[in-house]
Amino acid sequence: MAKLFALALVLAGASLLAAQKAPPALPPVSMTCPMHPDVVESKPGSCPLCKMNLVPVRLDASWMCPVHAVVIEQQAGTCRLCGRALVPVTVSLTWTCRGEVNAEFLEPGVCRDGSPRIGKRTLRPHGNHNPQHGGQFFMAPDTWHHLEGTLPRERLFRLHLYDDYARALPPAALTAMNARVITRQRFDAATRTTIEDEAFTLKPSKDGRSLEAAISRAALPAAMTVKVRFKPDTPEYRFDFTFRELTKEPAGATLVASRPTAKPRAAAPPATPTTPVETAPAYTVPTEPLPGTMAELLADLARRRDEVRVLVQKGDFGAVWVPAFQAKDVAVALEPHVDHLAPQERSHAEPALADVVRTAWQLDAAGDTGNAEEVGKAFTLFTEAVSRLTDAFSTTQP
Repeated sequence: MAKLFALALVLAGASLLAAQKAPPALPPVSMTCPMHPDVVESKPGSCPLCKMNLVPVRLDASWMCPVHAVVIEQQAGTCRLCGRALVPVTVSLTWTCRGEVNAEFLEPGVCRDGSPRIGKRTLRPHGNHNPQHGGQFFMAPDTWHHLEGTLPRERLFRLHLYDDYARALPPAALTAMNARVITRQRFDAATRTTIEDEAFTLKPSKDGRSLEAAISRAALPAAMTVKVRFKPDTPEYRFDFTFRELTKEPAGATLVASRPTAKPRAAAPPATPTTPVETAPAYTVPTEPLPGTMAELLADLARRRDEVRVLVQKGDFGAVWVPAFQAKDVAVALEPHVDHLAPQERSHAEPALADVVRTAWQLDAAGDTGNAEEVGKAFTLFTEAVSRLTDAFSTTQP
């Protein structure tokens, strides 16, 4: 009897040790467009924008230094090179083998020489949508340009321009742009057009690092619209900003030096920052602990949806990704509970769960554009997916 008890203790200890050493769960494989990385789907197919075949990718959140893009960490903290606070970014996860050219895998495993594959995180295009000057950061519909609007003083609006990796554009690129900031406008029902009652031309700043305009005094919160044409032969794009207070440069802000010339859209993509992962990484950004029961998870999912709604109503589009991604994590945590549903409810829950994950990414992308209409559409799809997932569990007791 004593031997059996001792054996049970050994087995229990071995099971606990195995559980402690078990690698973390990988994020799911999504399908994305090679040319339009903001297009993320749950199933194979073609890109709705360019019709190219979608390719598999593992998307995850990591933390990157705002100055040294090669520093990408598993968790929040400070840069090991400069001490700046790390910022959240979206990366793709792959695994490689030493000495094997073009060897890249979506799964961890073993290389030909028997050594374990080496994981790495690679910053995605549009993966860094963090303001660099304390303003609001948006992505242009051309899926390449990014911009940040700031209100550093009462009568000054400033626009910072970036490429798809959030690197500042050189002065030569700014001089080719035609942009204005509109502080007062109205819709004329008779002509069905928008009349700009107060608009100010944005011109290059003295240091050549931004576009700016002296505007009239506006009471906070102040809503204003920027319309910009990046080149004479390109469309004019609209971006909606809402400032609840004057913007402030982050402490210790360092401007990254601009490249000597603007890289054309059709050129080969620049080298992307990557960070090797020699040990098994933790693949999720630390967040609030998820509840344990199904009922609590469903309540938390509804809470995240409501938080997104508040941000959308306030016009704080750049912040919607936070509760949207938290809702995504809650949906993933609900996946084991799907097996306990009746077949009919399960058939509704499984696609709804996938849609919550997918529309969370889409909502993040829409929020980055700063276009109120597109954000509204994405939020509608997101809430519909959340409702369908909640309804599928409504007949099941926790």
